[in-house]
Amino acid sequence: MKNLNYFPFARSRYFYGKLLTVDDFETEQKYMNDKRRMVNRFLHGSGVVCGMNVVRVDDRTISVEMGLALDFAGREIVVDAPVIRKLDMIDGYDESAGEDGYLYLCIEYAEEDTEPVHSIAGSAARGTGEVEYNKVSEGYRIFFTAQEPEHEGFTTANHYRDTKTVYWGNGIRIKQCLNRFLTAGGEAVLTVLVENMGQQQSFAFDYDVALTCLEHEGKDRVRVHFDEKDFPKAGRYRLDIPLKALDVRSAEGGAQVVSDSLSLTVGGRSVAAQAAGGNLCRVLSGSAEGAVMDQYYRTAMEDIVRNTYQQSIYLAKISLIQAGPSYYIESVENMPFRQYVFNGSLSAAMNDLILAKLDRLEKERPGAAPAPAAAPAPAALRSVASGSVVVNLGIGGVEGQRFFSQEIAHGLGLGPVHIGLGAAWDIHDDSPIVCGSPEVFDEEGGEVHAELAAKVDVTKGTFVVGLRLTAPTSARHVRIHWTAVRDTKEAVHDREQRRIFIRPDVCELEVRETCYFQAMFENVSDQRVRWSVKEPQGGEIDENGMYTAPSTVGVYEIVAESLAHPELRASTYVVVRDPMQGEG
Repeated sequence: MKNLNYFPFARSRYFYGKLLTVDDFETEQKYMNDKRRMVNRFLHGSGVVCGMNVVRVDDRTISVEMGLALDFAGREIVVDAPVIRKLDMIDGYDESAGEDGYLYLCIEYAEEDTEPVHSIAGSAARGTGEVEYNKVSEGYRIFFTAQEPEHEGFTTANHYRDTKTVYWGNGIRIKQCLNRFLTAGGEAVLTVLVENMGQQQSFAFDYDVALTCLEHEGKDRVRVHFDEKDFPKAGRYRLDIPLKALDVRSAEGGAQVVSDSLSLTVGGRSVAAQAAGGNLCRVLSGSAEGAVMDQYYRTAMEDIVRNTYQQSIYLAKISLIQAGPSYYIESVENMPFRQYVFNGSLSAAMNDLILAKLDRLEKERPGAAPAPAAAPAPAALRSVASGSVVVNLGIGGVEGQRFFSQEIAHGLGLGPVHIGLGAAWDIHDDSPIVCGSPEVFDEEGGEVHAELAAKVDVTKGTFVVGLRLTAPTSARHVRIHWTAVRDTKEAVHDREQRRIFIRPDVCELEVRETCYFQAMFENVSDQRVRWSVKEPQGGEIDENGMYTAPSTVGVYEIVAESLAHPELRASTYVVVRDPMQGEG
């Protein structure tokens, strides 16, 4: 089953009396295999599904763990038991070792005829002798190569980002990355990725890039400058050059290296080198995200069918150290080109973890901005309270005499509230209650005729009920029912009213990328702020809130503290990712 073409589909049709031949059974197998492999490739993609981790056993031995992968034709590659091999026992070692100081360990689908049997009719008809093979064993082949993948379409970033190698030599590789679709008049970034592929001396370079339908600081050309001495020694470096798309519609743009503009120095000496190539993009008046989807649905079928030629899956990059005629393993980097297949279960699990982590970080950080969509707890929304109080009149009173209750806590917190009052005709629970003037009602009743009022203390959350008699009374007590109503939109008169929070809430950056953070204040006149990064190696942030991510991936906490009110603090989180993990 070495055929890599899915189409056309044709299956056997069976009927009574049909003479079955070898071709009928081969057609049956091919139909079922092609349908399954087509679904594998188009729905799941290609790469490692699980396992296949490469482990260093000793200085000259590696182990490939059990695992499953799908190749570029949708064929399953199954490693059902760990494979332990000496380096020199793996195909391609003698041809590739020593070229660049590293090797790529690859795996590809392979088949082998097994179980030889004696055949009379088949052998004579095909002229192959008397031996035929009863089965085809599906397996794999592990080998070394110094070459990188020919096709970069195996990464998800390829759908929206154009990546081109503009220089490769002297142990140095330079790549340029530019989004395939840009919005007219919008911001863009030209990313330059620099890899030290074994160059022992420090190096620096400059070259010019000509811009089409793009501009940098108002010009149609930009100078790229890099000096390895300006960066922490990492082996991989990244430069981000801000660009702006011109205000055009449906125009082809790009960033092309200017011929003969590369100036390369290695160890302080000038080296002859030529850079060529560049990136293409399309400047649109509409959404770039929509263009990515349209492009995929329009071209995915053709691209996948065209690229089902024999391609390998790169399991590891193995760095070597030469000692005399022999090579020893220095390090093993698994999945250097991130050729993974993400199944639905794994994607759902990762999504749940990310959402849970973001939710936890949002709740834990001080001064978090209020979420308008979140419903507050019922207790926090309480806006109405009611009760009753009995006012002692002594031995009664005369017209115009005033009486007051004890201080009453309404339970709605601090701030202004509205108090509604009503007087009962007597102190019994089943007595009618009159709210307002009792003269409105014709029927007689009630022992006390009085005007009612309430005085609210907004700083304590309490009030006092007062009454003034409008007629003499001999009653000793009067029951007054009260209802307190509070507008939940009113500001609370306490220290919690002052707050600080940071925008954006959560930020995702790539290594050495920058982001501007802004401290937002509520009811604070002095808005000076002190910025800091909690982790010692978590990057740098200046007094204006401009943050520069570190060279190490991770999650880092940014803290803003009010200079006028040190108790007011807020924090946000930055997720720093490695851009090389998504690049080919």
